[in-house]
Amino acid sequence: MGKDTLRWGQDVGYTDRIKPLTPKTALAAHGVTGDAQSGDLGFSRAMTKREAKRDAADGIPPSDAADETQWSEREQLISEKAEDVRRGVTSWFRATGGEVRNYIQDLTPAPVNDALLQEAIKSEENELRHFETDDAAQARLDHEQAARELEEFRDRNKHAIGERTPDIKVNVEQTIAVLIAVMILEGGFNALLFKDAQASGLLGGVLVAFGVSAVNVAFGVVAGFFGLRYAMNHSELPMRIMGGAVATVFVVMGLFLNFFVAHFRDAVEAGLHAEGASGLAAFSMFAIPPGQVITGMFPNLFGLSSLVAFGLLFIGLAVFAVALYEGYDKLSDRYPGYGRVWRKERKAYEMRQLVRNGLRDDLSDYFTRSRAWFDDQQTRHVAAKREIEKAITLLEARREEAMAVAAKAGDQERGLKIAYRQSHRKMRNALRDTLGDEARIPAYFDDIVTPTMPELEYQAERDLANETISSVDRNISQLNACRRWLEEHIQDSQERLKSVDRMDAGEPGSNDARARQKVLADAAPEIKKPSKAAAA
Repeated sequence: MGKDTLRWGQDVGYTDRIKPLTPKTALAAHGVTGDAQSGDLGFSRAMTKREAKRDAADGIPPSDAADETQWSEREQLISEKAEDVRRGVTSWFRATGGEVRNYIQDLTPAPVNDALLQEAIKSEENELRHFETDDAAQARLDHEQAARELEEFRDRNKHAIGERTPDIKVNVEQTIAVLIAVMILEGGFNALLFKDAQASGLLGGVLVAFGVSAVNVAFGVVAGFFGLRYAMNHSELPMRIMGGAVATVFVVMGLFLNFFVAHFRDAVEAGLHAEGASGLAAFSMFAIPPGQVITGMFPNLFGLSSLVAFGLLFIGLAVFAVALYEGYDKLSDRYPGYGRVWRKERKAYEMRQLVRNGLRDDLSDYFTRSRAWFDDQQTRHVAAKREIEKAITLLEARREEAMAVAAKAGDQERGLKIAYRQSHRKMRNALRDTLGDEARIPAYFDDIVTPTMPELEYQAERDLANETISSVDRNISQLNACRRWLEEHIQDSQERLKSVDRMDAGEPGSNDARARQKVLADAAPEIKKPSKAAAA
Protein backbone atom coordinates (compact mmCIF):
# COMPACT_ATOMS: atom_id res chain seq x y z
CA MET A 1 0.00 0.00 0.00
CA GLY A 2 1.50 3.29 -1.09
CA LYS A 3 2.05 5.67 1.79
CA ASP A 4 0.91 8.65 -0.27
CA THR A 5 -2.39 7.04 -1.32
CA LEU A 6 -5.66 7.31 0.57
CA ARG A 7 -7.68 4.59 -1.06
CA TRP A 8 -10.93 5.67 0.53
CA GLY A 9 -10.52 9.21 -0.81
CA GLN A 10 -10.04 8.36 -4.48
CA ASP A 11 -13.72 8.38 -5.49
CA VAL A 12 -15.26 10.71 -2.92
CA GLY A 13 -15.99 14.40 -3.35
CA TYR A 14 -13.70 16.05 -5.89
CA THR A 15 -10.81 13.94 -7.14
CA ASP A 16 -9.23 16.82 -9.07
CA ARG A 17 -8.63 20.47 -8.34
CA ILE A 18 -11.30 22.94 -9.38
CA LYS A 19 -10.42 24.84 -12.53
CA PRO A 20 -12.28 27.96 -13.70
CA LEU A 21 -14.47 27.89 -16.80
CA THR A 22 -12.70 29.10 -19.95
CA PRO A 23 -15.29 29.26 -22.77
CA LYS A 24 -13.88 28.48 -26.18
CA THR A 25 -16.92 29.48 -28.25
CA ALA A 26 -16.24 32.60 -30.34
CA LEU A 27 -18.92 34.77 -31.97
CA ALA A 28 -17.09 34.63 -35.30
CA ALA A 29 -17.43 30.82 -35.31
CA HIS A 30 -21.22 31.29 -35.55
CA GLY A 31 -21.24 33.49 -38.67
CA VAL A 32 -21.07 36.90 -37.03
CA THR A 33 -17.86 38.47 -38.26
CA GLY A 34 -16.38 41.88 -38.79
CA ASP A 35 -18.56 44.91 -37.98
CA ALA A 36 -21.58 42.63 -37.49
CA GLN A 37 -20.09 41.54 -34.10
CA SER A 38 -21.06 44.99 -32.81
CA GLY A 39 -24.51 44.94 -34.52
CA ASP A 40 -23.56 46.94 -37.61
CA LEU A 41 -25.41 45.57 -40.68
CA GLY A 42 -23.11 47.33 -43.15
CA PHE A 43 -25.84 49.15 -45.19
CA SER A 44 -25.61 52.85 -46.07
CA ARG A 45 -28.65 54.93 -45.23
CA ALA A 46 -28.04 57.27 -48.20
CA MET A 47 -27.76 54.37 -50.61
CA THR A 48 -30.93 52.91 -49.15
CA LYS A 49 -32.77 56.18 -49.86
CA ARG A 50 -31.54 56.28 -53.44
CA GLU A 51 -32.66 52.70 -53.94
CA ALA A 52 -36.05 53.59 -52.53
CA LYS A 53 -36.41 56.50 -54.99
CA ARG A 54 -35.49 54.32 -57.98
CA ASP A 55 -37.92 51.64 -56.85
CA ALA A 56 -40.68 54.21 -56.42
CA ALA A 57 -40.09 55.59 -59.93
CA ASP A 58 -40.42 52.06 -61.30
CA GLY A 59 -43.52 51.25 -59.27
CA ILE A 60 -41.70 48.69 -57.09
CA PRO A 61 -43.04 47.16 -54.99
CA PRO A 62 -46.56 47.05 -56.38
CA SER A 63 -49.28 48.92 -54.56
CA ASP A 64 -51.01 45.68 -53.48
CA ALA A 65 -47.89 44.20 -51.82
CA ALA A 66 -48.98 43.10 -48.34
CA ASP A 67 -46.32 40.71 -46.88
CA GLU A 68 -42.57 40.29 -46.76
CA THR A 69 -42.52 37.97 -49.77
CA GLN A 70 -43.42 41.02 -51.87
CA TRP A 71 -40.96 43.38 -50.26
CA SER A 72 -38.42 45.21 -52.28
CA GLU A 73 -35.06 43.65 -52.77
CA ARG A 74 -33.40 46.27 -50.56
CA GLU A 75 -35.66 45.61 -47.63
CA GLN A 76 -35.25 41.87 -47.99
CA LEU A 77 -31.46 42.26 -47.92
CA ILE A 78 -31.71 44.37 -44.79
CA SER A 79 -33.99 41.79 -43.14
CA GLU A 80 -31.77 38.87 -44.14
CA LYS A 81 -28.66 40.53 -42.73
CA ALA A 82 -30.40 41.39 -39.48
CA GLU A 83 -31.74 37.84 -39.21
CA ASP A 84 -28.25 36.44 -39.77
CA VAL A 85 -26.98 38.49 -36.87
CA ARG A 86 -29.85 37.32 -34.65
CA ARG A 87 -29.30 33.67 -35.56
CA GLY A 88 -25.54 34.04 -34.96
CA VAL A 89 -25.83 35.56 -31.50
CA THR A 90 -28.54 33.04 -30.59
CA SER A 91 -26.35 30.15 -31.65
CA TRP A 92 -23.37 31.66 -29.84
CA PHE A 93 -25.35 32.06 -26.63
CA ARG A 94 -26.72 28.52 -26.81
CA ALA A 95 -23.23 27.13 -27.37
CA THR A 96 -22.00 29.06 -24.35
CA GLY A 97 -24.93 27.72 -22.37
CA GLY A 98 -23.92 24.19 -23.39
CA GLU A 99 -20.40 24.79 -22.16
CA VAL A 100 -21.73 26.10 -18.88
CA ARG A 101 -24.02 23.08 -18.46
CA ASN A 102 -21.18 20.67 -19.16
CA TYR A 103 -18.95 22.53 -16.75
CA ILE A 104 -21.55 22.46 -13.99
CA GLN A 105 -22.17 18.75 -14.58
CA ASP A 106 -18.43 18.13 -14.34
CA LEU A 107 -18.41 20.02 -11.04
CA THR A 108 -21.15 17.84 -9.58
CA PRO A 109 -19.23 16.10 -6.76
CA ALA A 110 -19.37 12.43 -5.87
CA PRO A 111 -21.70 12.15 -2.88
CA VAL A 112 -20.18 11.99 0.60
CA ASN A 113 -21.74 9.73 3.21
CA ASP A 114 -20.14 10.29 6.59
CA ALA A 115 -21.03 6.81 7.90
CA LEU A 116 -19.55 5.02 4.89
CA LEU A 117 -16.53 7.32 4.93
CA GLN A 118 -15.86 6.59 8.59
CA GLU A 119 -15.93 2.85 7.95
CA ALA A 120 -13.56 3.25 5.00
CA ILE A 121 -11.13 5.29 7.09
CA LYS A 122 -11.13 2.72 9.89
CA SER A 123 -10.76 -0.14 7.41
CA GLU A 124 -7.66 1.32 5.79
CA GLU A 125 -6.25 2.24 9.19
CA ASN A 126 -6.75 -1.34 10.40
CA GLU A 127 -4.89 -2.66 7.37
CA LEU A 128 -1.99 -0.36 8.17
CA ARG A 129 -2.08 -1.34 11.85
CA HIS A 130 -2.19 -5.03 11.00
CA PHE A 131 0.74 -4.71 8.60
CA GLU A 132 2.81 -2.79 11.13
CA THR A 133 1.80 -4.66 14.28
CA ASP A 134 2.91 -7.95 12.71
CA ASP A 135 6.43 -6.52 12.58
CA ALA A 136 5.99 -5.05 16.06
CA ALA A 137 4.94 -8.43 17.47
CA GLN A 138 7.93 -10.15 15.87
CA ALA A 139 10.29 -7.45 17.12
CA ARG A 140 8.83 -7.78 20.61
CA LEU A 141 9.26 -11.56 20.56
CA ASP A 142 12.87 -11.21 19.35
CA HIS A 143 13.61 -8.69 22.08
CA GLU A 144 12.06 -10.79 24.80
CA GLN A 145 14.03 -13.82 23.65
CA ALA A 146 17.24 -11.79 23.68
CA ALA A 147 16.36 -10.40 27.12
CA ARG A 148 15.68 -13.93 28.34
CA GLU A 149 19.03 -15.11 27.02
CA LEU A 150 20.76 -12.18 28.75
CA GLU A 151 19.05 -12.94 32.06
CA GLU A 152 19.90 -16.63 31.79
CA PHE A 153 23.54 -15.71 31.19
CA ARG A 154 23.49 -13.43 34.21
CA ASP A 155 21.90 -16.12 36.37
CA ARG A 156 24.52 -18.68 35.36
CA ASN A 157 27.49 -16.34 35.86
CA LYS A 158 26.23 -14.02 38.58
CA HIS A 159 29.02 -14.94 41.02
CA ALA A 160 31.58 -13.91 38.36
CA ILE A 161 30.07 -10.77 36.86
CA GLY A 162 27.97 -9.54 39.78
CA GLU A 163 25.57 -6.71 39.01
CA ARG A 164 27.81 -4.84 36.60
CA THR A 165 26.97 -4.07 33.01
CA PRO A 166 29.36 -5.15 30.25
CA ASP A 167 32.41 -2.94 29.94
CA ILE A 168 32.45 -2.90 26.15
CA LYS A 169 32.53 -0.48 23.29
CA VAL A 170 29.06 -0.19 21.86
CA ASN A 171 30.64 0.54 18.50
CA VAL A 172 32.84 -2.50 17.85
CA GLU A 173 33.80 -1.05 14.47
CA GLN A 174 35.79 1.60 16.34
CA THR A 175 38.06 -1.05 17.82
CA ILE A 176 38.47 -2.73 14.44
CA ALA A 177 39.40 0.64 12.96
CA VAL A 178 42.09 1.08 15.64
CA LEU A 179 43.55 -2.34 14.82
CA ILE A 180 43.60 -1.56 11.11
CA ALA A 181 45.24 1.80 11.82
CA VAL A 182 48.08 0.28 13.87
CA MET A 183 48.53 -2.43 11.26
CA ILE A 184 48.85 0.21 8.51
CA LEU A 185 51.23 2.22 10.68
CA GLU A 186 53.50 -0.76 11.29
CA GLY A 187 53.23 -1.88 7.67
CA GLY A 188 54.19 1.55 6.35
CA PHE A 189 57.15 1.84 8.68
CA ASN A 190 58.35 -1.68 7.88
CA ALA A 191 58.01 -1.02 4.16
CA LEU A 192 60.49 1.86 4.42
CA LEU A 193 62.96 -0.40 6.28
CA PHE A 194 62.63 -3.32 3.86
CA LYS A 195 62.69 -1.37 0.61
CA ASP A 196 66.51 -1.40 0.43
CA ALA A 197 66.70 -5.12 1.12
CA GLN A 198 65.52 -6.34 -2.30
CA ALA A 199 65.67 -5.44 -5.95
CA SER A 200 61.90 -4.66 -6.21
CA GLY A 201 62.33 -1.65 -3.90
CA LEU A 202 59.43 0.00 -2.09
CA LEU A 203 56.67 -2.10 -3.72
CA GLY A 204 58.27 -5.33 -2.62
CA GLY A 205 58.89 -3.88 0.84
CA VAL A 206 55.19 -2.94 1.13
CA LEU A 207 54.05 -6.47 0.32
CA VAL A 208 56.40 -8.06 2.83
CA ALA A 209 55.78 -5.44 5.53
CA PHE A 210 52.00 -5.53 5.41
CA GLY A 211 51.96 -9.32 5.43
CA VAL A 212 54.12 -9.38 8.57
CA SER A 213 52.05 -6.60 10.19
CA ALA A 214 48.76 -8.39 9.54
CA VAL A 215 50.06 -11.62 11.11
CA ASN A 216 51.45 -9.69 14.09
CA VAL A 217 48.09 -7.96 14.76
CA ALA A 218 46.18 -11.22 14.31
CA PHE A 219 48.41 -13.01 16.86
CA GLY A 220 47.83 -10.19 19.38
CA VAL A 221 44.03 -10.13 18.93
CA VAL A 222 43.70 -13.93 19.24
CA ALA A 223 45.96 -13.98 22.31
CA GLY A 224 43.88 -11.26 23.98
CA PHE A 225 40.36 -12.24 22.89
CA PHE A 226 40.50 -16.04 23.11
CA GLY A 227 43.41 -16.31 25.53
CA LEU A 228 43.66 -13.72 28.28
CA ARG A 229 39.88 -13.14 28.55
CA TYR A 230 39.21 -16.79 29.22
CA ALA A 231 42.31 -17.37 31.35
CA MET A 232 41.75 -14.39 33.65
CA ASN A 233 37.98 -14.04 33.87
CA HIS A 234 36.11 -17.27 33.12
CA SER A 235 34.55 -19.01 36.11
CA GLU A 236 35.03 -22.57 34.82
CA LEU A 237 38.44 -24.15 35.28
CA PRO A 238 38.57 -25.98 31.90
CA MET A 239 37.90 -22.74 30.06
CA ARG A 240 40.56 -20.93 32.10
CA ILE A 241 43.09 -23.65 31.24
CA MET A 242 42.15 -23.48 27.57
CA GLY A 243 42.45 -19.69 27.61
CA GLY A 244 45.84 -19.87 29.28
CA ALA A 245 47.07 -22.34 26.68
CA VAL A 246 45.82 -20.16 23.80
CA ALA A 247 47.30 -17.02 25.34
CA THR A 248 50.67 -18.72 25.91
CA VAL A 249 50.85 -20.13 22.40
CA PHE A 250 49.93 -16.92 20.60
CA VAL A 251 51.98 -14.64 22.85
CA VAL A 252 55.01 -16.83 22.23
CA MET A 253 54.26 -16.85 18.50
CA GLY A 254 53.91 -13.07 18.49
CA LEU A 255 57.17 -12.53 20.34
CA PHE A 256 58.93 -15.05 18.13
CA LEU A 257 57.58 -13.33 15.00
CA ASN A 258 58.81 -9.90 16.07
CA PHE A 259 62.24 -11.14 17.15
CA PHE A 260 62.55 -13.16 13.92
CA VAL A 261 61.74 -10.09 11.81
CA ALA A 262 64.24 -8.00 13.73
CA HIS A 263 67.03 -10.61 13.38
CA PHE A 264 66.13 -11.12 9.74
CA ARG A 265 66.46 -7.38 9.11
CA ASP A 266 69.80 -7.48 10.96
CA ALA A 267 70.98 -10.26 8.65
CA VAL A 268 69.77 -8.21 5.66
CA GLU A 269 71.78 -5.24 6.92
CA ALA A 270 74.89 -7.41 7.13
CA GLY A 271 74.25 -8.74 3.63
CA LEU A 272 73.84 -5.24 2.27
CA HIS A 273 77.22 -4.20 3.72
CA ALA A 274 78.88 -7.33 2.32
CA GLU A 275 77.49 -6.69 -1.15
CA GLY A 276 77.88 -2.92 -1.03
CA ALA A 277 80.38 -2.82 -3.87
CA SER A 278 78.30 -4.90 -6.28
CA GLY A 279 75.00 -2.91 -6.02
CA LEU A 280 71.45 -3.91 -5.10
CA ALA A 281 70.86 -6.00 -8.19
CA ALA A 282 73.30 -8.64 -6.90
CA PHE A 283 71.54 -9.01 -3.48
CA SER A 284 68.07 -10.15 -2.37
CA MET A 285 66.83 -10.71 1.14
CA PHE A 286 65.07 -13.89 -0.02
CA ALA A 287 68.53 -15.44 -0.45
CA ILE A 288 68.94 -15.52 3.36
CA PRO A 289 67.85 -18.94 4.77
CA PRO A 290 65.23 -18.57 7.56
CA GLY A 291 66.84 -21.44 9.44
CA GLN A 292 70.10 -19.55 9.61
CA VAL A 293 68.25 -16.53 11.09
CA ILE A 294 66.47 -18.68 13.69
CA THR A 295 69.74 -20.32 14.70
CA GLY A 296 71.37 -16.90 15.10
CA MET A 297 68.58 -15.69 17.43
CA PHE A 298 69.68 -17.92 20.32
CA PRO A 299 70.85 -17.72 22.96
CA ASN A 300 71.00 -13.88 22.82
CA LEU A 301 67.62 -12.62 21.53
CA PHE A 302 68.64 -9.00 21.89
CA GLY A 303 71.96 -9.49 20.14
CA LEU A 304 71.17 -7.09 17.29
CA SER A 305 73.81 -4.98 15.65
CA SER A 306 71.56 -2.69 13.52
CA LEU A 307 69.49 0.25 14.73
CA VAL A 308 66.99 -0.52 11.99
CA ALA A 309 66.52 -4.01 13.48
CA PHE A 310 65.99 -2.53 16.95
CA GLY A 311 63.40 -0.15 15.45
CA LEU A 312 61.55 -3.02 13.83
CA LEU A 313 61.58 -4.96 17.09
CA PHE A 314 60.19 -2.12 19.22
CA ILE A 315 57.55 -1.16 16.67
CA GLY A 316 56.44 -4.78 16.24
CA LEU A 317 56.27 -5.38 19.99
CA ALA A 318 54.31 -2.15 20.51
CA VAL A 319 51.77 -3.04 17.81
CA PHE A 320 51.51 -6.57 19.24
CA ALA A 321 50.83 -5.12 22.71
CA VAL A 322 48.14 -2.77 21.34
CA ALA A 323 46.47 -5.65 19.47
CA LEU A 324 46.65 -7.80 22.64
CA TYR A 325 44.98 -5.06 24.70
CA GLU A 326 42.32 -4.35 22.06
CA GLY A 327 41.47 -8.03 21.82
CA TYR A 328 41.32 -8.40 25.60
CA ASP A 329 39.48 -5.26 26.62
CA LYS A 330 37.95 -3.49 23.62
CA LEU A 331 36.37 -5.97 21.23
CA SER A 332 33.96 -7.20 23.88
CA ASP A 333 33.49 -7.53 27.61
CA ARG A 334 36.35 -9.07 29.52
CA TYR A 335 34.05 -11.84 30.68
CA PRO A 336 33.62 -14.18 27.66
CA GLY A 337 30.13 -14.22 26.17
CA TYR A 338 28.76 -11.32 28.19
CA GLY A 339 29.29 -8.73 25.45
CA ARG A 340 27.71 -10.98 22.81
CA VAL A 341 24.41 -11.47 24.65
CA TRP A 342 24.40 -7.83 25.76
CA ARG A 343 24.82 -6.55 22.19
CA LYS A 344 22.19 -9.00 20.96
CA GLU A 345 19.68 -7.70 23.51
CA ARG A 346 20.57 -4.07 22.72
CA LYS A 347 20.15 -4.66 19.01
CA ALA A 348 16.78 -6.37 19.54
CA TYR A 349 15.72 -3.53 21.86
CA GLU A 350 16.65 -0.89 19.28
CA MET A 351 14.83 -2.80 16.55
CA ARG A 352 11.76 -3.08 18.78
CA GLN A 353 11.74 0.64 19.38
CA LEU A 354 12.38 1.32 15.69
CA VAL A 355 9.37 -0.77 14.69
CA ARG A 356 7.16 0.80 17.36
CA ASN A 357 8.24 4.28 16.37
CA GLY A 358 7.68 3.32 12.76
CA LEU A 359 4.11 2.29 13.63
CA ARG A 360 3.56 5.62 15.36
CA ASP A 361 5.10 7.52 12.46
CA ASP A 362 3.06 5.67 9.83
CA LEU A 363 -0.19 6.18 11.71
CA SER A 364 0.69 9.81 12.33
CA ASP A 365 1.42 10.24 8.63
CA TYR A 366 -1.85 8.48 7.76
CA PHE A 367 -3.86 10.77 10.04
CA THR A 368 -2.00 13.83 8.78
CA ARG A 369 -2.82 12.93 5.18
CA SER A 370 -6.44 12.27 6.21
CA ARG A 371 -6.68 15.73 7.77
CA ALA A 372 -5.10 17.24 4.66
CA TRP A 373 -7.63 15.39 2.48
CA PHE A 374 -10.55 16.85 4.43
CA ASP A 375 -9.05 20.33 4.29
CA ASP A 376 -8.46 19.97 0.57
CA GLN A 377 -12.02 18.74 -0.01
CA GLN A 378 -13.44 21.64 1.94
CA THR A 379 -11.40 24.03 -0.18
CA ARG A 380 -12.48 22.32 -3.41
CA HIS A 381 -16.16 22.33 -2.49
CA VAL A 382 -16.10 26.02 -1.63
CA ALA A 383 -14.17 26.72 -4.85
CA ALA A 384 -16.73 24.68 -6.82
CA LYS A 385 -19.60 26.80 -5.52
CA ARG A 386 -17.70 29.94 -6.40
CA GLU A 387 -16.87 28.74 -9.91
CA ILE A 388 -20.47 27.64 -10.56
CA GLU A 389 -21.72 31.11 -9.67
CA LYS A 390 -19.01 32.62 -11.84
CA ALA A 391 -20.10 30.39 -14.73
CA ILE A 392 -23.70 31.57 -14.39
CA THR A 393 -22.49 35.16 -14.18
CA LEU A 394 -20.47 34.59 -17.35
CA LEU A 395 -23.56 33.21 -19.08
CA GLU A 396 -25.54 36.26 -18.01
CA ALA A 397 -22.82 38.51 -19.39
CA ARG A 398 -22.89 36.59 -22.68
CA ARG A 399 -26.66 37.01 -22.82
CA GLU A 400 -26.38 40.75 -22.29
CA GLU A 401 -23.72 40.95 -24.98
CA ALA A 402 -25.83 38.92 -27.39
CA MET A 403 -28.92 41.03 -26.68
CA ALA A 404 -26.92 44.22 -27.20
CA VAL A 405 -25.70 43.03 -30.60
CA ALA A 406 -29.19 41.88 -31.61
CA ALA A 407 -30.75 45.14 -30.39
CA LYS A 408 -28.29 47.27 -32.32
CA ALA A 409 -28.89 45.21 -35.45
CA GLY A 410 -32.65 45.59 -34.91
CA ASP A 411 -32.34 49.32 -34.51
CA GLN A 412 -30.35 49.55 -37.74
CA GLU A 413 -32.87 47.30 -39.48
CA ARG A 414 -35.78 49.51 -38.35
CA GLY A 415 -33.98 52.74 -39.23
CA LEU A 416 -33.00 51.54 -42.69
CA LYS A 417 -36.50 50.32 -43.47
CA ILE A 418 -38.08 53.57 -42.27
CA ALA A 419 -35.60 55.55 -44.38
CA TYR A 420 -36.46 53.35 -47.38
CA ARG A 421 -40.24 53.72 -46.95
CA GLN A 422 -40.16 57.46 -46.36
CA SER A 423 -38.02 58.09 -49.40
CA HIS A 424 -40.17 55.67 -51.37
CA ARG A 425 -43.38 57.43 -50.27
CA LYS A 426 -42.05 60.89 -51.10
CA MET A 427 -40.93 59.79 -54.54
CA ARG A 428 -44.29 58.18 -55.39
CA ASN A 429 -46.17 61.22 -54.20
CA ALA A 430 -43.96 63.38 -56.41
CA LEU A 431 -44.61 61.14 -59.40
CA ARG A 432 -48.32 60.65 -58.81
CA ASP A 433 -49.29 62.20 -62.14
CA THR A 434 -46.86 59.99 -64.01
CA LEU A 435 -47.48 56.72 -62.11
CA GLY A 436 -51.24 57.02 -61.83
CA ASP A 437 -52.57 53.95 -59.95
CA GLU A 438 -49.04 52.77 -59.27
CA ALA A 439 -48.49 55.89 -57.18
CA ARG A 440 -50.46 54.31 -54.33
CA ILE A 441 -48.26 53.21 -51.39
CA PRO A 442 -47.99 49.43 -50.87
CA ALA A 443 -50.25 48.11 -48.16
CA TYR A 444 -47.44 46.70 -45.97
CA PHE A 445 -46.00 50.22 -45.62
CA ASP A 446 -48.81 50.90 -43.13
CA ASP A 447 -47.38 48.30 -40.71
CA ILE A 448 -45.21 49.52 -37.85
CA VAL A 449 -41.63 48.33 -38.34
CA THR A 450 -40.80 46.29 -35.20
CA PRO A 451 -37.67 44.09 -35.40
CA THR A 452 -37.95 40.68 -33.73
CA MET A 453 -35.57 40.02 -30.78
CA PRO A 454 -34.20 36.53 -29.99
CA GLU A 455 -35.27 34.71 -26.85
CA LEU A 456 -32.11 34.06 -24.88
CA GLU A 457 -33.14 32.11 -21.78
CA TYR A 458 -30.78 30.40 -19.30
CA GLN A 459 -33.24 29.09 -16.74
CA ALA A 460 -32.12 25.49 -17.37
CA GLU A 461 -28.53 26.41 -16.55
CA ARG A 462 -29.66 28.30 -13.46
CA ASP A 463 -31.71 25.31 -12.24
CA LEU A 464 -28.78 22.95 -12.86
CA ALA A 465 -26.43 25.27 -10.98
CA ASN A 466 -28.80 25.45 -8.01
CA GLU A 467 -29.10 21.68 -7.92
CA THR A 468 -25.32 21.24 -8.03
CA ILE A 469 -24.77 23.84 -5.34
CA SER A 470 -27.25 21.97 -3.15
CA SER A 471 -25.20 18.79 -3.68
CA VAL A 472 -22.03 20.67 -2.75
CA ASP A 473 -23.66 22.02 0.41
CA ARG A 474 -24.78 18.51 1.40
CA ASN A 475 -21.23 17.24 0.89
CA ILE A 476 -19.79 20.08 2.96
CA SER A 477 -22.16 19.19 5.79
CA GLN A 478 -21.15 15.52 5.61
CA LEU A 479 -17.45 16.43 5.45
CA ASN A 480 -17.75 18.63 8.54
CA ALA A 481 -19.45 15.83 10.46
CA CYS A 482 -16.84 13.29 9.37
CA ARG A 483 -13.99 15.67 10.17
CA ARG A 484 -15.27 16.08 13.72
CA TRP A 485 -15.46 12.31 14.02
CA LEU A 486 -11.91 11.98 12.65
CA GLU A 487 -10.47 14.26 15.32
CA GLU A 488 -12.17 12.23 18.04
CA HIS A 489 -11.03 9.00 16.42
CA ILE A 490 -7.43 10.21 16.25
CA GLN A 491 -7.49 10.96 19.96
CA ASP A 492 -8.86 7.50 20.71
CA SER A 493 -6.31 5.87 18.42
CA GLN A 494 -3.44 7.67 20.10
CA GLU A 495 -4.66 6.50 23.49
CA ARG A 496 -4.92 2.93 22.24
CA LEU A 497 -1.51 3.19 20.59
CA LYS A 498 0.08 3.93 23.95
CA SER A 499 -0.92 0.49 25.13
CA VAL A 500 0.24 -1.32 21.96
CA ASP A 501 3.51 -3.04 22.71
CA ARG A 502 4.25 -0.60 25.58
CA MET A 503 7.93 -0.42 26.52
CA ASP A 504 8.65 -1.17 30.17
CA ALA A 505 9.99 1.47 32.51
CA GLY A 506 13.05 -0.66 33.32
CA GLU A 507 15.32 -1.66 30.44
CA PRO A 508 16.98 -5.09 30.38
CA GLY A 509 20.62 -4.70 31.22
CA SER A 510 20.13 -2.10 33.95
CA ASN A 511 21.13 -2.60 37.55
CA ASP A 512 17.50 -2.42 38.72
CA ALA A 513 16.58 -6.00 39.59
CA ARG A 514 12.88 -5.20 39.87
CA ALA A 515 12.85 -3.68 36.41
CA ARG A 516 14.50 -6.78 34.96
CA GLN A 517 12.01 -9.03 36.71
CA LYS A 518 9.17 -6.94 35.22
CA VAL A 519 10.62 -7.42 31.75
CA LEU A 520 10.83 -11.15 32.36
CA ALA A 521 7.25 -11.25 33.63
CA ASP A 522 6.05 -9.52 30.44
CA ALA A 523 7.87 -11.97 28.19
CA ALA A 524 5.96 -14.08 25.70
CA PRO A 525 4.17 -17.11 27.22
CA GLU A 526 6.11 -19.61 25.16
CA ILE A 527 9.41 -18.35 26.64
CA LYS A 528 9.79 -20.08 29.99
CA LYS A 529 12.18 -18.96 32.69
CA PRO A 530 14.69 -21.76 33.36
CA SER A 531 14.77 -23.34 36.76
CA LYS A 532 17.75 -22.90 39.07
CA ALA A 533 18.71 -26.52 38.57
CA ALA A 534 18.70 -26.10 34.78
CA ALA A 535 20.72 -22.90 35.06
CA ALA A 536 23.27 -24.68 37.25
